[in-house]
Amino acid sequence: MEKRESERIEFKKSTSELKQGVISLSSMLNKHGKGTVYFGVLNDGTIFGQQIGKETTHDISVEIRNHIKPVIVPLIETLDENGKTIIKVSAKGNDKPYSAYNRYYIRSDDEDLLIENETLYELFSKKPIDYSEWENAVTSYGIEDIDEDRVIKYFNEANQCERIKYVYKDLKESLQKLELLVDGKLNNAGHYLFSKNKPIKLKLAIFNSEERVSFSHIELYEGNIFDCIEYGIGFISRFMKWPAKIVGSKRMENPEIPLEAIREIVVNSFAHAKYENSNSIMNMIYFTPSRIKIINAGGLLKGTSPEDYASGKRGPVLRNPLIDIVLYKNNTIDSFATGFERTMRLCAEQGIKYEYEDTGYEFSFSFIRSNDTNDNTINDTKENREQDIINILKRNIFATREFIAEELNVSTATIGRELQKLQKMGVIKRIGSNKTGYWEVIG
Repeated sequence: MEKRESERIEFKKSTSELKQGVISLSSMLNKHGKGTVYFGVLNDGTIFGQQIGKETTHDISVEIRNHIKPVIVPLIETLDENGKTIIKVSAKGNDKPYSAYNRYYIRSDDEDLLIENETLYELFSKKPIDYSEWENAVTSYGIEDIDEDRVIKYFNEANQCERIKYVYKDLKESLQKLELLVDGKLNNAGHYLFSKNKPIKLKLAIFNSEERVSFSHIELYEGNIFDCIEYGIGFISRFMKWPAKIVGSKRMENPEIPLEAIREIVVNSFAHAKYENSNSIMNMIYFTPSRIKIINAGGLLKGTSPEDYASGKRGPVLRNPLIDIVLYKNNTIDSFATGFERTMRLCAEQGIKYEYEDTGYEFSFSFIRSNDTNDNTINDTKENREQDIINILKRNIFATREFIAEELNVSTATIGRELQKLQKMGVIKRIGSNKTGYWEVIG
């Protein structure tokens, strides 16, 4: 057995440090394409020994399979060293980068370090078929075209989730940190992510029939990638059904489609879109009586399917590596190539069917809506509730959350979320403090 830790070897006292061992294995795979972790060995190489139970090696295998993506198959051996049992876990892989617990690490001597932007981009840019050439093309736009509030918010979120160790100081330095500024000009990635010039168009519609010949609502929203992601999720949240059951004196609400699944697909549609012509409608979201459909320009990598990524059979291929890494750093993307897995799992748990279509030029994902109703269910929509809140505020500008919640028979937490959303949409405005102020209905 090797006597010291290195870029290919890691020692752990016992499987109580299994998570740290899995992280070390992923970081060694990212650095050298192979690595070994020993359990039952102290940091200095002293043989300590590891108790082996009936499920010990099985538990190690399951932990690695569940938390290193793309999936690897480790070799797990039990060894006898001077009368003490240790466990040797070895793995090889050439489908890097590998994530562990939704984060990316790389080995440096005997340490596991979070991968910085530049290194992560380099690892992903070596994957086949992406749009990195377009991303890095320099535009005529400068930092004066950036939504600075959006950038500040971004770095606050990235610091909170500990994926960036940089406190916002000024706009130029921040954009350079993200590799979005070249000689004072934005590249396409920077322009599409943070521009206040609304580079993306998102078409949204509510159709009255499956034939889509008439609609009850249609709009064209314009913004940057972050704007469009937020607005797209909010649009679906407002217009989908929120069946509610009265349990005792409480009104219990659940969305017809899990919000987390909606979020995963909307985020993916902007992360992996093929951005070529800023004058075109990049994405579309629409409702019909039977489905909620989310469409983006550009398809999956040829020969792959959502199930390949959901199962971990296929490692992540970032179509827009620079954009996707920026989205990852503030946790807009939880981890690469896991969105389909979470979506499919949530749909399975709640009995929701889905469909997808990949033409190569366009990818669409549809959530199939249920028409089931019963006497105990109130088929409500958040859009109706928002209008009810607005009507109350028009009548009573001093209405509290508690007052509105009682009027509409919902929780105060629900009303709090709705008021925040209406404020972000610019529909209402709070004048003065929370205690002594009042509401103004703008539009």
